[in-house]
Amino acid sequence: MQLSDEDEEKPLRLKHIGGLFYGLYCQSYNNTDLDRAIAAYEAAVRLTPDGHRCQAELHSQLGISLCRRFEHSGDVTDIDNAIFALEGSLILTPDGHADKPGRLNNLGNSFARRFERSGDPADSDRAISTHEQAVNLTPDGHAYMPGRLNNLGNSFARRFERSGDLSDSDRAISAHERAVNLTPDGHADKLRSFCNLGNSFLGRFERSGDLSDSNRAISAHEQAVNLTPNGHGEKPGRLNNLGNSFLRRFDHSGDLADSDRAIFAHEQAVILTPDSHTDKPAYLNNLGSSFFRSFERSGDLADSDRAISAHERVVNLTPNGHIDKPGRLSNLGNSFARRFEHSGDLSDGDRAISAHERAVSLTPDGHADKPGHLSNLGSSFWGRFNHSGDPTDSDRAISSYRSAGNCPTGAASIRLKAALNWARLASSVDPSSTLQGYTKALDLVPQAAWLGQSLTARHRELLSIGAIASEAAAAASAAGQSETSLEWLEQGRSIVWNQLLSLRTPVDALRQVDAALADDFEHVSMALEHASTGDSSIQDHSHQSDKRLSMEESAQYHRRLAEEWERLVGRVRGIPGFESFLRPKRFTQLHIAAKAGPVVVVNVHESRCDAFILVDGLDEVVHIPLPTFSYTKAQKLHLHLNQLLSTAGVRVRDTDIRAMKRVTTSKRGGFEFILSNLWSSVVKPVLDSLAFTVSYTSNPPRVWWCATGPLAFLPIHAAGIYSKSEPGFNISDYVVSSYTPTLAAIIGARESHQARDKYRGLLAISQPSTPGQSALPNTEVELNIIKEQATKFGVRLLKGPEASMESVIEGMEAHSWVHLACHGVQDTIEPLKSAFCLHNKRLELSTIITKSFPYADFAFLSACQTAAGDEKLPEEAVHLAAGLMLAGYGSVIATTWSIKDKDAPVIAGHVYTKLFSNTEPDSSGSAVALHHAVKLLRQQVGDSEFLSWVPFIHVGV
Repeated sequence: MQLSDEDEEKPLRLKHIGGLFYGLYCQSYNNTDLDRAIAAYEAAVRLTPDGHRCQAELHSQLGISLCRRFEHSGDVTDIDNAIFALEGSLILTPDGHADKPGRLNNLGNSFARRFERSGDPADSDRAISTHEQAVNLTPDGHAYMPGRLNNLGNSFARRFERSGDLSDSDRAISAHERAVNLTPDGHADKLRSFCNLGNSFLGRFERSGDLSDSNRAISAHEQAVNLTPNGHGEKPGRLNNLGNSFLRRFDHSGDLADSDRAIFAHEQAVILTPDSHTDKPAYLNNLGSSFFRSFERSGDLADSDRAISAHERVVNLTPNGHIDKPGRLSNLGNSFARRFEHSGDLSDGDRAISAHERAVSLTPDGHADKPGHLSNLGSSFWGRFNHSGDPTDSDRAISSYRSAGNCPTGAASIRLKAALNWARLASSVDPSSTLQGYTKALDLVPQAAWLGQSLTARHRELLSIGAIASEAAAAASAAGQSETSLEWLEQGRSIVWNQLLSLRTPVDALRQVDAALADDFEHVSMALEHASTGDSSIQDHSHQSDKRLSMEESAQYHRRLAEEWERLVGRVRGIPGFESFLRPKRFTQLHIAAKAGPVVVVNVHESRCDAFILVDGLDEVVHIPLPTFSYTKAQKLHLHLNQLLSTAGVRVRDTDIRAMKRVTTSKRGGFEFILSNLWSSVVKPVLDSLAFTVSYTSNPPRVWWCATGPLAFLPIHAAGIYSKSEPGFNISDYVVSSYTPTLAAIIGARESHQARDKYRGLLAISQPSTPGQSALPNTEVELNIIKEQATKFGVRLLKGPEASMESVIEGMEAHSWVHLACHGVQDTIEPLKSAFCLHNKRLELSTIITKSFPYADFAFLSACQTAAGDEKLPEEAVHLAAGLMLAGYGSVIATTWSIKDKDAPVIAGHVYTKLFSNTEPDSSGSAVALHHAVKLLRQQVGDSEFLSWVPFIHVGV
């Protein structure tokens, strides 16, 4: 029986028919069934009078069906109509109605789908807003809560792709993790939750580079693929996601097995997806990217051709206005550019540029992908310039890199590399532009090694960045700008230490102007320091899931603190008089480092080597080119030194037999070669420029050394020609040498020393027989000598079992001086685990830097390798001596390699004799005391016993 339009039952019958066809579609994915469902729902909506009890439901069902058709058809009219219907449904649904959360969820999904097509940020924001409302209105324990959390997470993840704001990524992961945890095993939606969580981890990995995110993404996607039966409609998408995860890890690790796995997964996704499916272009795009990465590694032109073929199909299948069109054009451009590098076919170069230009033009300003697309365009122009020599291409390459470096958003690492390319390419055509490029690059370094990352992650990022400060300083020096060179060396080195020190910045002046802001800044700084230095490496394997979640929450909390801290710094800089708050120091602020003697900063770079000297009373930098020294020579000397130390077994403080093999004549000659080269090529030119003469006084002038690159690991303080017996051929005949990690370190240490009211006793620790370590019998002799010297001034001794880590830290908090006679170790894999070996556990660098000892003044580190540093990070001074300086000890005696157990008491005895010879102990005399103590040891063992006396150094004031 056919019902007329006026029949009250017709809308309900049409609703029922629409539901039947929609149900058939969900089983068969037959588009005809979906079209019939939509037609029935549209007729039902048209015939339903206002106020009818089914009016809201009909609008909702129509909107859901239209949204589903849009996913297949890509017809924007469908998604616009879906949103209109769903908004109408929501208006018709009263607050408190049981269906309100579900309808909000559906509307959010529609906004999300339209955002994926249009890229309109307003749609992204509306999707998140409505999804958040849906989640908030859904009671705990509700069966639909996981699905709504999934949708919320997806909306945050999509916005993150555009904005690059890590807080969006973190919120996506939090929502997806909740969805996974709330979905019971075996539930059909569990796999979808795993997929979404994996995609969120992968998105964050692409921005942060944290390998654990990559591994988590692969784990989630592997579970989803393995548990999805063959023939399931979502199998291709899950294979595609798994392929993406393998591909991104391959980009990071270079493991060819990951590349092969990515290609296999992507090929399967493409094979299983019909050409009419709207996801086919995305899968083809990713397959093309996998072939492209494989070509980059293997050089197999067949892979290059496959990549181009896939990317060309993708671009042709992607409609204009689609949010992914720019990225797909960029991938096509990269594929042409790499083939051009191999083939030299100019048509490939032209096509690469054309594709990249389109990608840039279609990407709105402020989009997180803009700097990447501009960088790719710059690379293509530069590639064509190298082939054709057309200066216009060179100019366009520089312009593209400049634009990428100056983008306000996007991954800091991409913008940083773009700025470096800008600077390097401009060096031959526009020196002023070169310096602008380096200025931008140095400004971006702290963003790449961001405060919101763990210390280990920051060091890893700095390792990948390289010695930018040295490169920039060399360029500035070549341009005759010595002050800029010095400023850049200060700005671009010891990044992590300076970040930690910035969190301890006094705000007394700020408090006079805005007490509330000062309190907020102090509170957030303290919390951020704790988050930065907290140990999250220990895992409770009995509660792995909970532990991972708590680590994830801690990491997100850390990032939010960093963002808030940056906002507070911005507010402070907005106050008149505080515009330069925590900005890099200028020369006018740095020259006071030379108040007590010249400070020599030696820059070693592949292009040139220079010494920049600060002299008290001189308002300009003394620039000394070092033409006979080079980066290559510094590398060779460093390698030679390491070979000598390795052969001699010099790695830990030990008894003479075990610590140090006999030094042969050839090894002595090796040391003489190193020290004479340092003398003739570095030290003597500096001393001559300062007009120093041989000093015959007991208090020679002082000089501070701050070196870069491989020179940072060479013994400048011992430079000389030791085959000559007459005075004037080694550095100690002229000056007392000290080191400083940075100019700011020496300025801060001197100010802290002057501010201290009095000496508060010496804490002396000895470990003659540490469990698990070889015996150090002379540490007891060392402490007895110290006791004799220090008793009348106040000394506390901790020997053997008394020297637990807890008691040592407690003692350091109560005393102003500390002497550590024990084993020490420099961890070459994780430098922050470098440590002093105490009776019950190690006192690690990571623990030391969390402390700010209130009375700290002087530290004598009578252990091995306490100033050895991490050879992979020469500009970061990641060693125990620097850590003690960060913790407040402004004057530190340390060692660059092992010391003989019998030599330590000689040095310590003479140092403390000097320091306790006055009525009040004064650590500012420690450098001179060490200078004389080493001379005494040289007299006892002979100048040629370099392994004995060279390792002792002084750091600080």
